[in-house]
Amino acid sequence: MTVLPFSAVLPEDASDGPEDSPLRSVSTAVAVLDCFTAEPELGATKVAARLGIAKSTACRMLAALAAGGLLEKAGSGRYRLGLRLFEYGQLAVDRLLLREVAMPFLGELRETVRETVQLGVAVGTDVLYLERLETAGAGLRFRTDYHRNPAHSSSIGRVLAASDPSLTAAILERGLERRTPFTVVDPLRWRRTLVQTREQGYATCRDEYDQGWSSIAAPILTGVTGRRRAVAAVSVVGATSRMLGPRKPAVVQGVRRAADRITVALERASS
Repeated sequence: MTVLPFSAVLPEDASDGPEDSPLRSVSTAVAVLDCFTAEPELGATKVAARLGIAKSTACRMLAALAAGGLLEKAGSGRYRLGLRLFEYGQLAVDRLLLREVAMPFLGELRETVRETVQLGVAVGTDVLYLERLETAGAGLRFRTDYHRNPAHSSSIGRVLAASDPSLTAAILERGLERRTPFTVVDPLRWRRTLVQTREQGYATCRDEYDQGWSSIAAPILTGVTGRRRAVAAVSVVGATSRMLGPRKPAVVQGVRRAADRITVALERASS
């Protein structure tokens, strides 16, 4: 892989800024990591020469990347790629596999319920939507920021937190922001919704992120029996009257069946 000059990896609006600007620092970090595609171990002198930056800047960046686990010290002032990069890469591969495996079942679910269907995972204390299949005529169109939402006010986030105590703790530590008059912001009440989710095998959110819109989600599980946890979830979202009215049993059945089928297919694909 060819390592570009440092200026070539900078955004246009960052190249004229101060050396320690946030954008410039991020660009420097990316350029430093790229250096290791050519050689397994490097020191500050070589990195500085390759990128055309001061050796002191290279030293600071190498130390910062090592502190974050992206690099590790190899001795004699040299560094090599760290295990955290492997973890990130494996996570990316897993999520790509998840999306690939889930797509046929998401499509079938959309055709069955005739509502918008989503596939989401936890990122920090948010839900990141890996896929969203909308239905023409359902009356719902998502804004760009809907690709990532706070987990506490989504049914997918509730499903994921119900099987992950560390995610639950992180969400509560961040705080339960009120989005609508119906958002659950009391920690004790929110914890009770997680208990209910575990007991019934699915989660609902009624008007909690956008008033008038509600969702139902079910978990995609991994692990051995008795120690299974949700690694992702499927949800159906639509007008509250359609989600939680007379059609609710059919929507619940559909979303749970899709999540179960994705769970089985993912286990087969991963074996």
